Amino acid sequence: MSNQEYKPAEPGMISPFLNFLDNNVLFRKPVSCLAAIISLLIPVSVLIMFVQFGIFKSNDVGLVFACIFILAVLIFAGFFGALIWWYRRIVRDEGPDWYKNIRRFIQTAGEWLGTFTAISVFGIVIVLMIFMSENYEAITGLIPFPVPSLNIAAAIAGPIGGFLIIIATKIFLFLLDLFVWVIKQIWIFIKWIVTYCVRLVGNLTKTVERNSSIWVGVTWILAAAVVIAALVLCFRFGGIAPVIALAAALAFMGCLLFWRKHCDEKR
Repeated sequence: MSNQEYKPAEPGMISPFLNFLDNNVLFRKPVSCLAAIISLLIPVSVLIMFVQFGIFKSNDVGLVFACIFILAVLIFAGFFGALIWWYRRIVRDEGPDWYKNIRRFIQTAGEWLGTFTAISVFGIVIVLMIFMSENYEAITGLIPFPVPSLNIAAAIAGPIGGFLIIIATKIFLFLLDLFVWVIKQIWIFIKWIVTYCVRLVGNLTKTVERNSSIWVGVTWILAAAVVIAALVLCFRFGGIAPVIALAAALAFMGCLLFWRKHCDEKR
């Protein structure tokens, strides 16, 4: 037996699929993978619909050929759309940034919808104009097809509509970037205010520590004034509010005593 290590052959065409499984993309980007699968399943769903209604058993040769070519157009559009999801979103890593991932998903969805609309509308209209120009309702009644009439304008409307969908997606992303930028600036301003307040409190605390005797005297005077005012209100008017004020003032004076004792022990 040879001592050389056995090396398996390169997987060839299946290599991207194996890399897809090894990288756990299915679990990291499940929505994008589902969108690519849906793009591939659209022609399958239309084929099942044609079979259920017995289109391929019809004696109308034009209807059968129209359905076959419509399926071909949808297969091409679905496969092209799946490739858009594959190269734009699935195999492209945007990192852990959630906004970049959401932005890339919206961009890919708009590009897929615009491309699929352009290819499918243009192709189906051309097929129906060739094979079923007079009885196209037999097809449009089965599949949701947003074309009121068959003419060259309807065929051109498909690519124009797809292009407008992509442009609208770009405009939406531009406005979304602007909105996110404004939110970030507001958040930076809020953090600056909070930082400023924290520094202000820190400076005030240092000032109080440097002049503790003065501040303690002032706070004692204020606490004594509150106690006297609360006693006067209790004897003059009564009620629960003066009692609460008196209790709060006495509690504050107790805190001052504790803080003073604690400072003396540190010294």
